[in-house]
Amino acid sequence: MKCDFIKSKSIKDKLYYNKTQMIEIKIDYPYIPQPYAGYNMPFNMYYRQKAHQNYRYASNKLFNSAIKQYNSSKSQGFPFHSYELVEVFEPTYCKDNFVSLYRDIYEFTGGAHGNTVRYGNTWDIKRGRQLALGDLFNKGWDYKYFMLEFIEGEAKRRKLMGKADYFDNLRENLKKYFDEKNYYLTDKGIAIFYPLYTIAPYSNGIQVFIIPYLLFGGNLKYSF
Repeated sequence: MKCDFIKSKSIKDKLYYNKTQMIEIKIDYPYIPQPYAGYNMPFNMYYRQKAHQNYRYASNKLFNSAIKQYNSSKSQGFPFHSYELVEVFEPTYCKDNFVSLYRDIYEFTGGAHGNTVRYGNTWDIKRGRQLALGDLFNKGWDYKYFMLEFIEGEAKRRKLMGKADYFDNLRENLKKYFDEKNYYLTDKGIAIFYPLYTIAPYSNGIQVFIIPYLLFGGNLKYSF
């Protein structure tokens, strides 16, 4: 679904020590420009603060960690690989008063590969507030049980078809690592995602399960 009114701002930097690049920082974050004044202020403020918070983290904690790694590698005659922090975002739903997106923050601090952490957000843009997963459903309905049943069936289907591999105790892991913050809206349904290493090996990536809106019947508060 196109979200053309959501634009991107960037923070980019490269930090050096002893004439050697220690870390590269690339942060893209969303903002909503005019003519959405009033509706866009909480949205813009939230992501601007997150972006600058992540820049401070990278330019302080990660930078200092990179210096230590550089000095250690140099003393032992090993090559040093520059650290990275890369943040991107993807709008996934923009309709009526609702805006949904996710942010991926990739961090490389040496080793075989880096790590990506995903964050999902859904906004009632007119009221300037984020919606928790439970806000989407009628009070008293056990949406978590319903979602877990769907996710387990879809995960088993993926495994059977060779599209994904999962750790043992799949049912227990799906329940254990189900986090109500880890969701976003799409044009097809509600996406629930599981972080790396929680239910599947790293090579399987972040596992996303999209539950079609139609399956929720009359239990949804809103018409998506």
